[in-house]
Amino acid sequence: MKKQTRTSLVVLAAFMLAHFGKNYILDAFHISRDHWSLSGFTLYMAIFYVLIPAVAVGALHGWRNVLRELGWQGSFPKGFAFALVCTLPMLIGYALVFEPTQLPFKQLLVNFYTGSFWAGLGEETLYRAFLFGQLYRHGKWPFVGAVLVQAAIFGSSHLYQAHDWVQAAGVFGVTFAGALWFAWLWIEWDNLWVNVWLHILMNAWWGCFEVSSDALGGVWANVFRAITIAVSVVLTLRYLRKQGRKPLQKDFNFVPARQETH
Repeated sequence: MKKQTRTSLVVLAAFMLAHFGKNYILDAFHISRDHWSLSGFTLYMAIFYVLIPAVAVGALHGWRNVLRELGWQGSFPKGFAFALVCTLPMLIGYALVFEPTQLPFKQLLVNFYTGSFWAGLGEETLYRAFLFGQLYRHGKWPFVGAVLVQAAIFGSSHLYQAHDWVQAAGVFGVTFAGALWFAWLWIEWDNLWVNVWLHILMNAWWGCFEVSSDALGGVWANVFRAITIAVSVVLTLRYLRKQGRKPLQKDFNFVPARQETH
């Protein structure tokens, strides 16, 4: 069996377990996601969104390469700085247009932890770095094919926010487009913290104000979100020019850590 085929099969199997299997496991143990504790939620996210991808990558490429393959070896401060600059239009715009959330501070912190921090870290690890990244970089899937698979699944996983078919189409379209954008950023920066912090801060600014109860939002919500995306694209293209390369020309070939000699 070719290495690319084996990689694709392992990645798809591990992703199916993480993405689809978690519901069957929760049902088997009669665990309700509506009533669990923060520790239970943390364990759930850590296992299905981080541990399973990490174990699969370690099995495929060696345990010393897990951080590199999932993009965690990238600069944490650089990822935060980039995301903060890009999301300032959302923070400032929402502060000018929308009222601050009326939620108690304690609930706001809980929402940040569950809906911003873990959404950013977990989803970017599972969908972008693992599913898309491994299929594209090692499964040798075409960029369009790999990105459409993860974008379609990512978009459909947010349909629970919709209440009718029209809203469902809008939510799917927004999250699908976001998945395409995040995949491109991951490939160009090769630093998952860029994605993670963008995801965290975008969700956080959204949650700090009375913007919308779903991912679709209204006109102003999407105006400022579009500006954030535009800023990130411009800064990324400038970064690529300084490196002397064009989009999607990143060379991902490397010597695995277990084969390094000194």
